Amino acid sequence: MEIIDAHIHSLPCGIMCGGSVDVTYEKVIEGMEQHRIKRGIFVPINDISWQPVDEMNDYMIEVINRNKNIVGFADIDISKIHFYNGIIDLENNIKRLVKLGLKGIKVHPQNLGVNGDDWRLMPIYRLAGELNIPVMIHCHPGSCPGTIDNSNPKYIEKMVRVFHKTKFIISHFGGVLYFDYMPWLNHENVYFECSGILESLKKHYSMEKIRAIFEEIGYEKMFFGSDFPVVDLNAQIEIFKELVPEEFHEDVFSKNILKFGEEFGWWK
Repeated sequence: MEIIDAHIHSLPCGIMCGGSVDVTYEKVIEGMEQHRIKRGIFVPINDISWQPVDEMNDYMIEVINRNKNIVGFADIDISKIHFYNGIIDLENNIKRLVKLGLKGIKVHPQNLGVNGDDWRLMPIYRLAGELNIPVMIHCHPGSCPGTIDNSNPKYIEKMVRVFHKTKFIISHFGGVLYFDYMPWLNHENVYFECSGILESLKKHYSMEKIRAIFEEIGYEKMFFGSDFPVVDLNAQIEIFKELVPEEFHEDVFSKNILKFGEEFGWWK
């Protein structure tokens, strides 16, 4: 069975988590190969205090040109969007990055220090729909420099409903705090991936409760994501196999995201 990872980190600075995690290209690809994962999505972190955005996007373009099995998402910097022509400049930069081969946009409300429905994010959601690229939005409490509430589903729900022509991928399944709210985000233009939270879900919820939420969303709307190399990739794979009924394994590990990606030219 093929496994495609919808949430992988690799940064040009080479480290994450205060320097404790090696996220260099060579280390990440080596880890993927060890687990027989040939295809995946590399996503940025939206934190200009840790990783400069232009450097991140230049690196992402290098990665996708080097490895056709990797889909790269664009990083964003909204710190100057309130300047004269700030929205236009940001939009033009995103258009440029898409022409250079990036296939989506990552939005991390906590790292940007804003709520998911902040006005500075709205041009990004709108433009993604116009360019026919998806937005992956972080939905997990905590993670400074923002606050625990920045990625609350109550903010995200407004945006996925207003920008209904844009496809959204909800990362981390809301974490433990927001997991119960995920069905409220389950609109036609919304999909979900499970990165970084499976061990916590298994610890805090019963199997029956987890599957009840999964079934309400629909296994056809779910992708496997790991958050590798921040987490143990093997543990994420094995727990997801345990939580998802075997009859849906091929769907959640590869078929769903392959079908989803066809619309956007992933892995042609």
